[in-house]
Amino acid sequence: MSLPAIIRSEIDPAAIAKVTRLFNNTLGDVLAELLQNARRAGATVVDLEVHTIGDDVWLSVNDDGAGIADPAVILALGRSGWNDDIAKREDPAGMGVFSLAGRDVEVQSCANDEGAGWIVRVAADAWEARSPVAVALLNRSRGTTIRFQLDMRWKESLDAAAKSAALYCPLPVRLRGISLHQEDWLAGAEVVVEEAGVRIGLFNDLRATRFSPCVNFHGVIVATALPSVGEKRRNWWARVDIVDAPDLQLVLPARKEMVENAALDALRDRVRCVIYRHIQSLGTHRLAHEQWREAAALGIALPEAEPLLRPWSPATADPHNCSAASGERIASEDHIIVDSFEPAFEQCAAFALGKHGGYEGRLAEPDDTMAGYSWYNCLPHIAVLRFEIERDGATAILDPGEFPGLDSGTV
Repeated sequence: MSLPAIIRSEIDPAAIAKVTRLFNNTLGDVLAELLQNARRAGATVVDLEVHTIGDDVWLSVNDDGAGIADPAVILALGRSGWNDDIAKREDPAGMGVFSLAGRDVEVQSCANDEGAGWIVRVAADAWEARSPVAVALLNRSRGTTIRFQLDMRWKESLDAAAKSAALYCPLPVRLRGISLHQEDWLAGAEVVVEEAGVRIGLFNDLRATRFSPCVNFHGVIVATALPSVGEKRRNWWARVDIVDAPDLQLVLPARKEMVENAALDALRDRVRCVIYRHIQSLGTHRLAHEQWREAAALGIALPEAEPLLRPWSPATADPHNCSAASGERIASEDHIIVDSFEPAFEQCAAFALGKHGGYEGRLAEPDDTMAGYSWYNCLPHIAVLRFEIERDGATAILDPGEFPGLDSGTV
């Protein structure tokens, strides 16, 4: 068998026959794709209109954007037809209309102000059969209308899908002539920073998980791993609103997750910097020493964490059914850290130290996250507990290395 001298990447025409399986066939995803195209076309509003023709229900998606000059692009998988500026800034995939593959679809558009437009109708079976589709001239206003049939499932989900697709979309959307509710993706943030083509909003609560929905990609909400920074009683996490960041991309065709690339790594570093700069602006913090060093490595100088530790309370043999230690931390320059011991020794220590009275308000639990700060490293520790037990004129020694065989009784 002879081998070719060179090979090139190409798309097998047979792949077109599988196009109906590229998308997950939900109305919400279809509307998200079409709204993206309308936004790129510079539309000022998108109207969703429902039409009943006989027993069939159709949805029209109308925009007043730049329109489509060449009708061939709507059936050219991967060819977007956008101008060089849009192609460079957003890297569109050319898959918008293909989200409707396998359905009866009508597309009409006009790319000029003279009303010279066109219309095509693609039958459901023409997508995979690659059948020729006729193009007819049409007199209409500038913009694009995409109309497709709603089956029972899509008809029932229309209102919810439209509301979801419009909620964080950057342009107004109307359904049956009524404007749909829209919100700022970063509403409620303590601070919003815009830089490098993104808006970063910081939140202080415990809602975020590693893969919470956190990125608004022009109305498409996706989850990705963004940094969060937890302090004592403060938890900083971020949401990101994409404005103009062409190197931040979505995995195609599903558009459910971010492409893991250098731009996303840079965004994560930017989020860390925004968090630490905000903490810096607050003046004080309770960051772990490791986080403090991370901020320093990013060029953000922070003071040392406040010298606060949790008051010490003796351990019990039944930790699940005992009163938890006070959540209030004590501020003192003369903390004494009580290292961890067995409950029997800690209970004895609490009794003895309480009678002594000289350490009241100074005893604190160890906190390894503070190790490294100068104030923590210089604190004294109670590192050994040793007791002399006197009974009936005799003295026995009790320490972790020696446990006398005493009968139970009053000490």
